[in-house]
Amino acid sequence: MAQAIRPPRTVGRPGVSGQPPTRSDLLHPRHFRGRHHAATLLVVLALAVVGFRLFPGTDVTVLENGQSFRVSTTFDPGSEALGAASVSLEPGDRVVEGTGGRYLSLAVERARPVTIVADGQTFALRTQATTVAGSFAEAGIELRPGDRLYVDGQLTTSRAPLSAAIKLASRVAPGSATADPLNIELVRARPATVYFDGMRLDTMSAAPTVQELLADLGVTVREGDLVSVDLQSPVNAGAVIRLSKARTVAVTLDGQQQTFYTLAETVRDVIRLLDVTFDGDDQVFPSLDTPIVPNMQVTIMTTQVREVSAEEPIAPKVVDEYDPNRAEGDISVTEGVAGIKRVVYSVTYRNGVADAARTVLSSEVVQEAVPTRRVIGTKPRPGASKPTIYVSGGAPAVYRQKLHVVATWYNLDHGAFAADSPHYGTTASGAKAAWGTCAVDPSVIPMYTRFYVPGYGWCTALDTGGGIQGAHIDLFFPNEIGDPGWGVQYLDIYIVD
Repeated sequence: MAQAIRPPRTVGRPGVSGQPPTRSDLLHPRHFRGRHHAATLLVVLALAVVGFRLFPGTDVTVLENGQSFRVSTTFDPGSEALGAASVSLEPGDRVVEGTGGRYLSLAVERARPVTIVADGQTFALRTQATTVAGSFAEAGIELRPGDRLYVDGQLTTSRAPLSAAIKLASRVAPGSATADPLNIELVRARPATVYFDGMRLDTMSAAPTVQELLADLGVTVREGDLVSVDLQSPVNAGAVIRLSKARTVAVTLDGQQQTFYTLAETVRDVIRLLDVTFDGDDQVFPSLDTPIVPNMQVTIMTTQVREVSAEEPIAPKVVDEYDPNRAEGDISVTEGVAGIKRVVYSVTYRNGVADAARTVLSSEVVQEAVPTRRVIGTKPRPGASKPTIYVSGGAPAVYRQKLHVVATWYNLDHGAFAADSPHYGTTASGAKAAWGTCAVDPSVIPMYTRFYVPGYGWCTALDTGGGIQGAHIDLFFPNEIGDPGWGVQYLDIYIVD
């Protein structure tokens, strides 16, 4: 109905009724719209240029979990860069910023996840603390003297670096703070009393056993120490432990030293432990009732009579034979073989050293000696020949004199010098005594004279002695032979040179 009564539209220029529109009238609206669009584009472009100059972009490097990301931001570099790098922050995480002109660095420091079990409660937190003690301070838990801390079951200290114990996953995804929580357990110290040889010490300790409690106090329990409870016993609150420390004692018994770690109270107790029996000649320093102190020196000198069995040589006798077919003065000697006898002595030992004097209790011949055989020629000698001695196993030797002597023997222990003297074993000639060394009276047999002794062998005059006078020679035998069974013999010797 409204459409039916609406008057017809007049065609022509606007505002001019009854006139037809011209060509310019028809083109004007489209021309206006084209210029409007171009102007809009120019304005936007201008705004972009102005905005770029007023708000230049910033290059940001994000460091997180050992990885780096390079992004560009305009208005809020921090949040925009973290978002562009897909890095999300969790409670306790920290971002450290470093700037340099249009360049910015963001380092994400992740908080460490920690689980603390203490005083019957469990605390879970994320922390930037660098030590175990720091994490407890953040959790508001007080650490007391003697408390024990365990990180993942391993005993540690409050000053231990927390970062060294963190167990990060083998590969943490960018933007994630995933890490295995560090488990820290607090065991509270309990009061205990320890007596060291009667001295009381009150302490606080979280040690699980008596042995670990003593170790915390710097005490090593050694064999011989006396502890009132088993070392593996648990330490409960109010525990009382008594420890008696053994003492080190050095005992010299008959010249032989040995060290003991003992709880003995006196020297008498030490001797009782050694099972030493005393008689009237024994000596002890210090006295038997002297109290034992650490590092004490005890000397025990006993006198003991023992039976000693020894095998000793039997010197072969010299048997003379006369041969009328051998030139007068020529002698042929076949050396004998020493026999063996077993002798039992009664020997007195003072402070572990045997007296020189000993008593023979029994003697038994084990092997008879084979005599030295000497064959002497009796046939008259032509004027030009010289007397010769023939020794078995050796070359013939012309001798210039036959001398009848008394022959005894000696060894190093018979000398004038003790075994620790630098002159021990040195003869009057300066040479060291050895088999074939003989002591003589130089007025009868000059020094360095060489001669033959039947039953002993070749000998050189290298030594003298106050008891060697006249036609007396003293034959040297090594100490390891002991008593050679030579005794005292009267015989002829043959001087060669």
